[in-house]
Amino acid sequence: MIRMFCNSQRNEYDIRPLIMSFFPGETLEYEVKDLSACENIADIIEELEKNIHSGEVVTGEDTVILGAFCDGVIWCKLIEKDGRQTWESQILNENITGKCYRDTLKRFIYRVLKEGLKRTVKWGTLTGVRPSKVPMKYLLEGLDEKSIVSKLMDEYYMSEEKAHLSTTVAKNELAVLENTGYETGYSVYIGIPFCPTVCNYCSFSSISLAKLKDGEKLMLDYLAALKKECQAVKEMMQGKRMTSLYVGGGTPTALNEEELKLLMDMIRENFDVDGSCEFTVEAGRPDSINEEKLRILKDAGVTRISVNPQTMKDDTLKIMGRNHTVCQVKEAFHMARRMGFDNINMDLIAGLMDESVFDFENTMKEIMALGPDSFTVHSLVVKRASRYRNEQEKNKHEGATDQIADDKGFSNDTVEDMLSIAEKCAGDNSYEPYYMYRQKNKAGLGCNSVLENVGYSKKGKEGLYNILIMEEMQSIIALGAGASSKLLFGDRIERVANVKNVYEYISRIDEMIERKRRGLNDE
Repeated sequence: MIRMFCNSQRNEYDIRPLIMSFFPGETLEYEVKDLSACENIADIIEELEKNIHSGEVVTGEDTVILGAFCDGVIWCKLIEKDGRQTWESQILNENITGKCYRDTLKRFIYRVLKEGLKRTVKWGTLTGVRPSKVPMKYLLEGLDEKSIVSKLMDEYYMSEEKAHLSTTVAKNELAVLENTGYETGYSVYIGIPFCPTVCNYCSFSSISLAKLKDGEKLMLDYLAALKKECQAVKEMMQGKRMTSLYVGGGTPTALNEEELKLLMDMIRENFDVDGSCEFTVEAGRPDSINEEKLRILKDAGVTRISVNPQTMKDDTLKIMGRNHTVCQVKEAFHMARRMGFDNINMDLIAGLMDESVFDFENTMKEIMALGPDSFTVHSLVVKRASRYRNEQEKNKHEGATDQIADDKGFSNDTVEDMLSIAEKCAGDNSYEPYYMYRQKNKAGLGCNSVLENVGYSKKGKEGLYNILIMEEMQSIIALGAGASSKLLFGDRIERVANVKNVYEYISRIDEMIERKRRGLNDE
């Protein structure tokens, strides 16, 4: 465990992920001490150090960080698990506030950890989930690529590798966005929170149809509520042009043929998906796809679909709880090609349970042989709400052997190797990185929350919606249970969330609609 003691909660949101980037897979206990009675910085430091000497902290078991932030002084001490003080430092910065203070603080803590632990973090002080937003800002300001890479390395302590990657992604994003009219448009997300079965690593609010007794009635009730929300959004957005529409989940193709037709009909009745609009549907699970469903999507004007294997290893698919085989993945992909889909995405996960670098390399070879138009490589993060996480917590509670270990695919080095393989395969096969993001693992389980997820595509086959939602350059109106709208008002973003529970969404649909109406009117 990593324990931090300080005198202020200010900037905890930024400090916490920065510290954890140096300790992937660990948990962080962040404790703020009430030291308001102390008269100066020296007294604050003295009181913080008493925690160590009083025996409150067992330094033989924990890595301890002490921090004092006040009166223009930033002080930090690192004490390793053996009780040895490895680094202590202090800086004085007068009259620094806001973003300047935050950036100064992050750079300082990074240097303390770097010197004390004798290691670096490739993303430096950039802890956000959207690492390409910074180079995007510089590109829009007119800086060239070389200057941007240099600034990222100097100001954010990023490695040259990640600085180049994020800058390349931002450059490719801008090329896609050009002439789309995104500045005056909006996009729509429609969530279908149902799956044939729920994958063990998944933390989304998705319902397993295999476990539902009232599945058919619930689905029809859900679609009726969704139709009502679609009609309301159509009225709210009248006169504005839609740039892209994305149907995700869950697994939208978990709906049967009749239900899927109802969904496509309500979309076409309420949104202009013809012409230049990108229309994406996550076909997702190969075991949820057949020719009739693909025909329904094609007839509805869907321009882009995802067929997501996650891995091309049958044993791993079983462990994940995905009731399909590698053979079914290939059959579903070829079926979609025969049906005329010329923009197919595939999602993969690096760092899956029991998978080696060799396994991932084989997955990449299989995917490249299929030749999707785009693919996204995610680094696995096991989140608190996942079944896998819950099972691991149960095992620990009952004294069972902890199955989460580096040799089970949770080593950062291992996953980095996998991401490098994906990057090389992409380059060798004329794919370019076009969007990226990172996830935050608040549960502190698994190393991979410090790593990136990267989408690669053939030229002209980029997912426009993916770019828009990652760069937050346009309002995204989200419909369905658990969907969260992001409304852009200049430089300000407001979030309007629907309830996650499907039954509550159905019964409270009028409230969900009113939330959107109020949010959109909040100029």
